[in-house]
Amino acid sequence: MQNIIDRHLVLYIVIGIWGAVVDFGSFYILNSILNEHYIIANTASSCIGILNNFIFNYKFNFKVNNNFFKRCFIFFTIGLCGIIASNFIMLTLVEYFHLNSIIAKGAALCIVVAAQYTINRFFTFKKDM
Repeated sequence: MQNIIDRHLVLYIVIGIWGAVVDFGSFYILNSILNEHYIIANTASSCIGILNNFIFNYKFNFKVNNNFFKRCFIFFTIGLCGIIASNFIMLTLVEYFHLNSIIAKGAALCIVVAAQYTINRFFTFKKDM
């Protein structure tokens, strides 16, 4: 049992790192190059990262082959909660603590990912759905 949990956690972290690169890269392009407002850029880039992470976790990590749309809906619902939380964190860090939006994005990403792993591991990708 412990090996299964460790394997899922390690793969989730690896997939999450790739998803964070996709998310952060998209954010950088939208915010720094295209000059999109940081909240809009965060929302869009987070959606791209969520889609990336769902597909990779569904196919390669938890290897579940049923209830694709139900699992996707749950994953995106959890992701939307994460977007709301990260937007709030970013708003606080940028507007009240005057941090750069890139630094605020990194901080928000770190905080939200831990909660999302726990929720997704035990709800979205449980075997008996």
